[in-house]
Amino acid sequence: FQTLGSSYTLMGLTVVWTVAFEIPLFQQSPWLIRHWRGPTLLLVSCASYVVRVLGYCVIPHGHVAWVLLLEPLHGVTYAGSKLAAVDWAATHSPAGWEATGQGVVTLWQGLGS
Repeated sequence: FQTLGSSYTLMGLTVVWTVAFEIPLFQQSPWLIRHWRGPTLLLVSCASYVVRVLGYCVIPHGHVAWVLLLEPLHGVTYAGSKLAAVDWAATHSPAGWEATGQGVVTLWQGLGS
């Protein structure tokens, strides 16, 4: 942010803006998983990430507010990847073990961090 000539205030606003887009996606998660399934959600998540990162690369110095146009894509990236992981765990876990499967996926993601 400092490279673009921004402030910590705008940086904080980007987090609020991102979460504002994540909440409705998570609220609609049953519908998203039922209609799009995990692989599609993961593809949408990855595409959103690519567009967001490439967009950051072309923001001119002094026009840091453009970040606010790209930040909703982080919500799509995060929610899509988490929902895809939940769908994968539920699909690949034995009946009655779905919560354990989600715990294993979360552990795996944590180890990769």
